[in-house]
Amino acid sequence: MKLKLLLFTMIGGCFQLLNGQSTQDVTFKVNMNNYTNSYSKVYVSGTFNSWSGNSNELTDANQDGIYEGTFSITADSIEFKYSLDNWSTSESLTAGSSCTKTTSGFTNRFEKFSGSAVTLSTACYGECGNCQTITNKNITFSVNMKQYTGSFTKVYVSGDFNSWSGNSNELTDTDGDKIYTGTITTSKDSIEWKYTLDNWTGQESLTAGSSCTKTTGQYTNRFSLISGNKTFETVCFNACGNCTNDVTFSVDMNKYKGASFTSVYVNGTFNGWCGSCNVLTDDNKDGVWEVTLPLPQDSIEFKYTLDGWNAQESLQEGSSCTKTTAGYTNRFTKITGTTKMSTVCWESCVSCADTKAKANVNFRVDVRGFGGSFTNINLNGTFNNWCGACAVMTDDNKDSIYELSIPLFAGDTIEYKFTADGWTNDEKFSGGESCTKTTGGFTNRYSVVSGDSTMPVVCWAKCTACNTASTENITSENIKLYPNPTTGLFHIGMNSNSTLEVVVMNVQGKQVFKNNVSNNILDISNLADGLYFVKIKTANGEFNKEIILNR
Repeated sequence: MKLKLLLFTMIGGCFQLLNGQSTQDVTFKVNMNNYTNSYSKVYVSGTFNSWSGNSNELTDANQDGIYEGTFSITADSIEFKYSLDNWSTSESLTAGSSCTKTTSGFTNRFEKFSGSAVTLSTACYGECGNCQTITNKNITFSVNMKQYTGSFTKVYVSGDFNSWSGNSNELTDTDGDKIYTGTITTSKDSIEWKYTLDNWTGQESLTAGSSCTKTTGQYTNRFSLISGNKTFETVCFNACGNCTNDVTFSVDMNKYKGASFTSVYVNGTFNGWCGSCNVLTDDNKDGVWEVTLPLPQDSIEFKYTLDGWNAQESLQEGSSCTKTTAGYTNRFTKITGTTKMSTVCWESCVSCADTKAKANVNFRVDVRGFGGSFTNINLNGTFNNWCGACAVMTDDNKDSIYELSIPLFAGDTIEYKFTADGWTNDEKFSGGESCTKTTGGFTNRYSVVSGDSTMPVVCWAKCTACNTASTENITSENIKLYPNPTTGLFHIGMNSNSTLEVVVMNVQGKQVFKNNVSNNILDISNLADGLYFVKIKTANGEFNKEIILNR
């Protein structure tokens, strides 16, 4: 039996495996004072943590703008960079600069280790060296006035940098969202300030001892160290954080028929669609799950999910409580103050008491009655808010019959029509047809949803099927087409020698041939291979047939 010897050596208080990777404490330090965009958290991401965007956070305990953290790393060398808010953004480093290494097109910071604890030199974000001292610093302020109930005309920032002037530095709200912003230039290393109204007619009343304040004598003001350009996060007037309102979400799961679940969650734009961070509870076991969250005044999209993202609501596009963004249909609401949302049934805009049974309805239209060209056939109706191009029908077997199945509510009366390429073309009805209803000057198809159903195939802009195979047996002339498929020529077999009018259409319903034929032979060899529809008109009627051109 052979024995392997592992040799260790003691270096700088750390054990190092010879011919292996060393383990050492590494302190990272990054200077954010010259970074002018907003951010919440700073991280170090690299080969040692699989480039995780949120595993190794750096902190700024003394608020000097330099973020640091110490981590135990097992490696002889690493590539890394500083990143913000879980890869919301990261450093852009110059290839070839002294602190970098470029691998497969990616330029990152690079360090070698020897097994001893090491503190890396403070680096300016996005640079190899430290930040240069900025004498004049640009400071951007932002205050949210949405919850201020008094009247005012103008908002100002007043502080020790402008001798507490009440009208020197006005903040503006250019987009009307009640968030006022402005930038001043100062050489000070720390500032005290507060937001004021109409030249000291009104001012903030801040709580002494709160996280954003400093009390000097009898005056409590906002306070911050300033070591470089800085953009302050938006704060609510009179508060250290942004304005929030208690918003209560409530969903009734009593009619949920899916797989079993443990917990209900709410996911939305306000929490980054995080999965399992905002759980609802059903304390009284009545099947209604609720949670109250502090949210800023804003418009939000959201939906209810089960066990993180194991299951989620499927909401009908165009329904009253929804908004569709980039193909995703979610619930939508505007928060203007403290809000208790109405309890809704899972996958519904109304309460479970008001919900109706869902029914899958399959709509079908034969486009051989449509005379123009098109790319898509769409279904538009009261059930999807006449959305245009959102509901695309398909013709999988290329028979010119387009279909789409959608969930509706049994008992609902619906109006609808078929359209081409959104609203580029739509069915035209005169009014009074057996399948139509005229509302407000608009004539559309209408139906009452009775349950799961498949609608009869209807011809474009007609209440009945297209005149196709049902008229195939003309007894007086007994017409036949052959060969089928054809390589270009086809014969029309019949019992008489009368002249025939022949029309050929492609699968988009576009006429590609029309002529009178008397010798019972038609040449379509100039057309592309594919499926075509032939209409033969005689004195005794019409004959419709599908043929395939295949050479």
